[in-house]
Amino acid sequence: MQILLLYLPLFIFCQKVRIYIKADQSEYLVYKNNQVQFEFQKENLQQEVTCKPPRSFGVSSTDSAIGYSNQILRIQNDDIVSFNVQAEQKTEKDTSITLLTEVISEDGILRPKSEISFLLQQRCPQKVDLTSENYWTSIIVNLNITQVSQTNIDKVQFAMIFTCDRSFRDKTFDWSLPILLIITTLLIAFLAKHTRIISFRWRANGHDFQGFEIGFMIIGIYILSYASGATVYIATGFSDLIRYSLIVIACTIGTLAVFFVSTELACLLKANSSIRKYNLIIASVVSLLIGLPYYFWMPWYLNDIISLAFIFLIVKFFRLKNLKTAAALMFSNMILDSTFAIYIHYTKDESYNTSVLQYLNCPLELQLPLMKLQYDKNCAWISLFSQAIPGLFLSLAYRIDRSKRTFTYGLAGVLSLIISEGFWVVATVSVKHSIPQSLFTHPILLGALTLNSIRRAEFSSYLFGDYLFDQSYYRLRGISLEDCREPQFLLNMESLPDIKQHPTDL
Repeated sequence: MQILLLYLPLFIFCQKVRIYIKADQSEYLVYKNNQVQFEFQKENLQQEVTCKPPRSFGVSSTDSAIGYSNQILRIQNDDIVSFNVQAEQKTEKDTSITLLTEVISEDGILRPKSEISFLLQQRCPQKVDLTSENYWTSIIVNLNITQVSQTNIDKVQFAMIFTCDRSFRDKTFDWSLPILLIITTLLIAFLAKHTRIISFRWRANGHDFQGFEIGFMIIGIYILSYASGATVYIATGFSDLIRYSLIVIACTIGTLAVFFVSTELACLLKANSSIRKYNLIIASVVSLLIGLPYYFWMPWYLNDIISLAFIFLIVKFFRLKNLKTAAALMFSNMILDSTFAIYIHYTKDESYNTSVLQYLNCPLELQLPLMKLQYDKNCAWISLFSQAIPGLFLSLAYRIDRSKRTFTYGLAGVLSLIISEGFWVVATVSVKHSIPQSLFTHPILLGALTLNSIRRAEFSSYLFGDYLFDQSYYRLRGISLEDCREPQFLLNMESLPDIKQHPTDL
C-alpha cells in the first residue's frame, strides 16, 4: 500500500500533464498520456527503429548577421497538485550553436489548472562561418518535473533538429543508397524473369492467368489516385489524419502482399511438406506478425519487407503488353514524380527527400539507415513505384526474348537499369537538390530497348505487338497449338536467299 501511495503522484502526473512546443506560429504536441509523441522521440536520432526524422526548427533568414531561433515550450497542468519544473537543452554534437533556456512565466512553479512556459533559444554563428559540420545539430530537451514537497522526479526527454539556415543544402554521399539500389535491382531482375503465379491456377479466355493487363484504363486509375492523393495531402497541409489513413491503407495492402508472397514461397516446397499443406494458415500468421508490429512501431526493416512484398505483388499480378502502354505508364510516373518534387522544392523549407520521409513514411518506399546521420534525414530511400515499374518493363523484355528466341532485350534492360541508377546516384550527390529516380531510370530503359528493337528491325512489333502471355510457358507444359495465339504472318524460309537471317517485323 505504501508503494502504491509513493508512485501515485507520478501516475497522476503522467495522465494530467501535457507539453507543447510553439514555433513559427505553429504549435505541436510533444507529450501526452505518459508518452512522447512519435516525431519527438529520441530514438529517431539513433537510426535503429524508424526512418522518420524528428521535428526540425531553424533560421530561415539568409543574411550575414548572427541568426537565432526561439521556441516556446508550454507545459499545461490539468491536475490538482503543483510541480517544480526544470528545463535544459543539450547537444551531443560539437558545434558553434549556443543553447539558452529560461522561464518566461511569472511564477516558476507549475500550479494546478495552469501552465508554465520556457523560452528555448538557439544562437548561430555568422553565415560566413557556417560549414557542413556546424550549420545544424540535434537537440535533446530534458525536463525534470517534481511534485512540490515530494522527492520523486519524473523525467521527460524529447528530441528535435535545429538548423542555422533552412535553405542550406550540403552535397552528401552515403553508401546506404547504392547498397539499397543493388539489393532491389537484383531482386527485380530475378522477379521479372519468374513472374508465373504458382500458388493458384485460374484459367480465363483459353489461357492460365498470368497477370492483369496494364491498359490505358489502369494507367488512368493510377494517375488519378496519385494526383488526387497528393492534392488532398498538400491541400490539407500534410494533415496527420491523411497521413495515418495512407499508412493504414498501405499497411493493409502490404500485409496482403506478404500473405501472397508467403503462399508463393510455400508452393516451392515438396508437395508432402507440412508447410505447403498448411500454407494458408502459415501465410496468415506471417503476414499478421509483420503487418501489426509495423503499424504500431514502424521500424524500417518491417517497412522494407512490406515494400518488397508490394513490389513482388505488382510484378506478379500486372503485365505490360508492349512499348506503347509501357511508355504511357513510365512517362505518367515521371510527370507525377517531377511535379510533386517541384512543388515541394518551391513551397517547403525541407528538401524533397526529407519531406517524403517526414510526411510519407510508409511502405511506399524502401529504406535503409544512413551510415552517418545527415541534417533532417537519417535514412536513404527509393520509391516503391520507381522500382516496381522497371520490374514490369523488364518482365516485358524477358517475354519478348522468349517470343523472339533471343536474349538481347532482357540484357539491354538490366544493363540500362544499372547504368541509369548509377547516373541517378551521381546526380544525387553532385547537386544540392533532390531529384526523383524515375527521371533517370525510365527514359534510359525506354531508350535502350527501343534502340535494340530498331537494331533488330523489330520496332513495329515491339511498339504494337502482343507480349502479354509467355508462350514459352505453354510450350514447356505441352499445351496444344489450339490454345495458343495463331501467328499473324507465315513465311516460307526455303524461298529466302542463303544468308544469315534475323527475325524481323518484315
